[in-house]
Amino acid sequence: MRRLAGLRPFALPLGVTLGLTAWVCAGSWGWSSSGATGGATGGWGAGWFLYRDFVAVPEPRLGPQSLGVSGAAARAVPLDAVTTALALVVPTSVQQQLMLAGVLVLAGLGVAVLLRAHGTVAMACGAAVAVWNPYVAERLLLGQPPTLLAYSMAPWIVLAVRHPGPAGRRLALVVLAALPAALTPFGGVVAAVVAVAASLATPARRTRGWLASVLVVAFLWCLPWLAAATTGPGVVADRDGAIAFAVGADSPLGTVGSVLMLGGAWAPGARPSSRLDLLPVLASLAILLLAAAGVLAHARRGRRRAAVVLATLYAGPVCVVLLLSTGPGLALFTVAQDVPGVAIFRDTHRLLGLSALVCAVGVGLAAGALTRWFAARPPAGGRGPSAAPVFGAGLVVLALTVLTVPDLPGLVARSYRPVAYPPSWQQVVDAVESTPGDGAVLVLPWQPFRNPAWAGGQPFLDPLPRALDREVLSSFDLTVARDDRALVVGGGDPAESRAWAAGRLDPAVLDRLGISVVVEWQGTAGRLPSSHAGLVAVLRSPEFTVWSRRTG
Repeated sequence: MRRLAGLRPFALPLGVTLGLTAWVCAGSWGWSSSGATGGATGGWGAGWFLYRDFVAVPEPRLGPQSLGVSGAAARAVPLDAVTTALALVVPTSVQQQLMLAGVLVLAGLGVAVLLRAHGTVAMACGAAVAVWNPYVAERLLLGQPPTLLAYSMAPWIVLAVRHPGPAGRRLALVVLAALPAALTPFGGVVAAVVAVAASLATPARRTRGWLASVLVVAFLWCLPWLAAATTGPGVVADRDGAIAFAVGADSPLGTVGSVLMLGGAWAPGARPSSRLDLLPVLASLAILLLAAAGVLAHARRGRRRAAVVLATLYAGPVCVVLLLSTGPGLALFTVAQDVPGVAIFRDTHRLLGLSALVCAVGVGLAAGALTRWFAARPPAGGRGPSAAPVFGAGLVVLALTVLTVPDLPGLVARSYRPVAYPPSWQQVVDAVESTPGDGAVLVLPWQPFRNPAWAGGQPFLDPLPRALDREVLSSFDLTVARDDRALVVGGGDPAESRAWAAGRLDPAVLDRLGISVVVEWQGTAGRLPSSHAGLVAVLRSPEFTVWSRRTG
């Protein structure tokens, strides 16, 4: 019973976290849309999300792309390999649903636990802001729930560093909290930075032995993508990436105001239209002011060092992001793309995750200060303090939080729609696997995104490399429109790809590159070849055509 009583303060923040998460994700649960040749299938996890970077296949294979040896950037290492391994027990469709909801739940609960010393209302307010804010909204609309794993696990890494147990157990907890974040290269780096920063901010952890241990385990959890990046074929540095992925204005307050309010994603399609309205701007500014007031109140209680750390963790990323969006900063960052590893940070909006968490903690601290203020001023009559004003203030904070991005649930519902792969998908996989030899597979049209009608018409990265265990040649170069310029970002496509993009197939080139199978998506953007000399069709369907090299 005592244990249950100890969990009672977590009931409200848990309810707020789960309630807001359900509100955001409910539109993506339920029935999946129909495939081209198959009916709709029902049930949670029955369909797959095919949205921008967030794609999965029914039966993933451990191919060159999963291991980071395909020549593409190692941005999905080790995520794809872990997803493939987990698919043996958890269907990939369920994995996607769990990740979409899980990043929100973990972020909310992590901030709530950090604020547990400041009262139930403080925990609930902090959890609400961690779940629902412009940063989370725009990362979701970019199709990047895996990137949000770094955001959601940061509070848990801090808690692990502060754990009062033996050093060995504490280090194991740090690794356990960091591993979900380390599923992506960016997340691994963020986890390392958070672990080191939390250690430096905790007096009992500022020892050489502990810091050395943290650095060693951080190197180990980053090793999968480091190995792929250093031992793989490698990708040519692309300076245009800094310009293509720089932050931009998503509100009437321009780029500076947008970034201060945790927005400014590089892709216009990832910017909620509500951010242009007056009410969300005012709500976002109110949340920022509350967070600042909470940090100041924390400093006045004698926690100046902690307040300075919080202020630095908010202002630092904001200043860096804004600096790298200016002319001189952007010019320097463009040249820096030649340095190995710098390209991981070219999407600078991702850096605002720590700032968003500080806002969540700051709002919780403000709610805690308000709770103490009311507790010190009981009403007349000698009766105990009333909880009504505190909970009323909490409801106001909750309303302001939702108003920062009021259209978030609708945007997520339209973006993350479970779809059923057509029956011809498995036929394509079978046709490729039955082709003699282990030659490479060329996927056309030559461009990275697909948008067939059977998947709802929205763009998503080609998932075919995840379904095959042989080398797959598909486009990785992304065309980004910025300031009336078309920037091609990637640098990994071979020289022969220009002819493929124009719809030309040369049998001699296919021979030289060891390509034995050509898979063509039908009904999607891009140009398909009109001539297939030296190839024979082994599968034709409304969705795909598979060509194989002639053997006789």
